[in-house]
Amino acid sequence: MKKIILLFMTVMTLQSFSQKQDKSAAFEEPLGWCKLVQLKNNNTVFLEFTKKEGINVTLFDAGRKKISSDKLALTMIEDKLGYYIISGIYEIAGDVVVFYQKGEDRTPILIRLIIDGKTGKLKSEEKIAELNKITTGDAYAAAFGDVDMPDLKIVKDPESDYYALIRYNTFAPETKDRIEVLHYDPQHKVINKANYTAPGNKYKYTKYLSAYVHKDDYVVIGTYGFNTKKSGGEDARFYVSQLAKGKTSFVQKELAYSDFYKGARGHFIYNNVKGTINMVLITDVQVKGDNRKYDIVFQSINPTTLQLEKPYKIDYSKANEIYKNNFNRKYDFEGMIQGTFVDKSGNLIVLSQNTTIKYGNGSGIVGTFLGDFALITISPEGKIINTALVPANVYVSGKHKEFNCNDIRTGYRPADSWDDPGLASEQYFAIDVVTTENSNYIFFNNTKENMELPDSEEPRLVKAISATAAVKYTYSSNTLKKEYLFGVPKDKKDNEFCNFSSSDYNAAAKSYATIVTDPKTKKSSVLWLKLD
Repeated sequence: MKKIILLFMTVMTLQSFSQKQDKSAAFEEPLGWCKLVQLKNNNTVFLEFTKKEGINVTLFDAGRKKISSDKLALTMIEDKLGYYIISGIYEIAGDVVVFYQKGEDRTPILIRLIIDGKTGKLKSEEKIAELNKITTGDAYAAAFGDVDMPDLKIVKDPESDYYALIRYNTFAPETKDRIEVLHYDPQHKVINKANYTAPGNKYKYTKYLSAYVHKDDYVVIGTYGFNTKKSGGEDARFYVSQLAKGKTSFVQKELAYSDFYKGARGHFIYNNVKGTINMVLITDVQVKGDNRKYDIVFQSINPTTLQLEKPYKIDYSKANEIYKNNFNRKYDFEGMIQGTFVDKSGNLIVLSQNTTIKYGNGSGIVGTFLGDFALITISPEGKIINTALVPANVYVSGKHKEFNCNDIRTGYRPADSWDDPGLASEQYFAIDVVTTENSNYIFFNNTKENMELPDSEEPRLVKAISATAAVKYTYSSNTLKKEYLFGVPKDKKDNEFCNFSSSDYNAAAKSYATIVTDPKTKKSSVLWLKLD
């Protein structure tokens, strides 16, 4: 057992945080959905989407001084924000661009807001896409027929200002009209577009999984084409497909999976070190009501040539050894993937967290327990390099979704009403992961009691954000060091917590920005940390 701990567990020390910090002047604690964007000109934009006052924008300069603060003068979006989706928030051509999805008479539309990165003022507000009107029959198909709801997806190139819009029109009568890819330049002009169908048009249904944009050269998408028993027999295939510059059709590559799955989803993460896409495929293998058992497959793809590397699965045996021998847990570690990240060597760090769904009496899913989580470092070939576990125990309202850590980084906001308390708790109980040239950092809120418990004892359940303090783990060279961001809390009222779902990392400036709140004063500030 000692050998296992030395190789795969980490030395954990509890310290106060001593890295450089800057804070803005205090303001009232935000009540809405928040996002920070650190621009290349070193300005920081703070966006707040409120329930009663529309969208507020505050701009800070490179010296952390507030330049402007005002509500956006919008004509296409009401002040009282209701049911909507934020499809993404990005810096493009020096401005902050918000892709805002709402419904107009049951018709999904996408509005693009461009906010000046130098003044914080609204430059333009434009509807750039819409889908077919959703009927009662469509809603029934989505609820009971495993058909995805229509969506307008935005994917930005991680290394340039080119981006793509995916019109995922799931209820379109013709298969060829269900997925359309539009490729945009940094001036927001469409430079290419095409509708997607599986090879030979042999599948009636096609699921969009994920996408990657490479400058003006091409867009790569992942899809799942299938037929059901009623539409030609259960048959399915996965594809990666490339829409190249100047082309009107896709070059496609079939993946080596031929089983039929009722549910399938996927995620792309760009490996900037290796120049590849790390693709994660999640497939349901057993479905009983809301209880699903699923399989997870990883595969590296060359996005230029579509060359496929050998697929692999995560080996959880090392995590289980630590879990049982050091954490003293009686059950195996089986986690939901919260996020995937690439370290400085091009290895994949997978954050996987134990999740347990809570059901109400006849009301479906009412909440999710988020437990201990693992950080598993995997080489591009699928070899486990290192495994570390972190004790945690949090309750959030509603259903928790996979890849939450990746989604919050892009500013994505799911399609739920503002009254859903699950969205509020997920903002504050999110885990944020940052990889730098020298280390990897994990940020989340936890109680002092849990931070000081031995790993062998299960942490107490955390429900109230006001009882937590912001903490940081440094994961580097097979060690995991834990710290308080603002020093050891003296008592239950002496704890500042952060809204880590709002955070942003500027790699060029090595600056991490988040929102910190003092529960005693109910005042907040923007906090900037220097991460080496």
